[in-house]
Amino acid sequence: MYRNKNGRFYRRKCVNKVMLSGSFFAVGFGLFWLGWILFTLIHKGIPELSLSLFTLPTPAPNETGGLSNAIMGSFMMLVFATLIGTPVGILAGTYLAEYGRYSKLAKVTRFLNDILLSAPSIIIGLFIYAIYVSHVKHYSGGRVLLRSLF
Repeated sequence: MYRNKNGRFYRRKCVNKVMLSGSFFAVGFGLFWLGWILFTLIHKGIPELSLSLFTLPTPAPNETGGLSNAIMGSFMMLVFATLIGTPVGILAGTYLAEYGRYSKLAKVTRFLNDILLSAPSIIIGLFIYAIYVSHVKHYSGGRVLLRSLF
């Protein structure tokens, strides 16, 4: 089979080798840049790690400080989202499963749930930022984001 240099088999083997080589090159290219980014992050980031990074408040531009405001803000958003979202989710699931199988409210609830589950929120957030916040220069994009989701 290998001796037939004019046949389809030889051509397929050559195309396979070329494509496999291209795939390995693409993987190597991507891993090179990933390694570069990780090396730079570790090389420049480890000397800056300290307890003050996590305990000091966020500074003004071009000053030293920490991330305590960002950490506490993220923790507060996590707690409030859990406190609000868990009861709403449990009640909506119970309603859909037990009471409102074919009602209009059940159809709307399922539709909104499908939208929220199918669209990644980070993509929607970046879209609203690019379309609205960057042009208005004011951080009121949350209203537009919620309006676009619902």
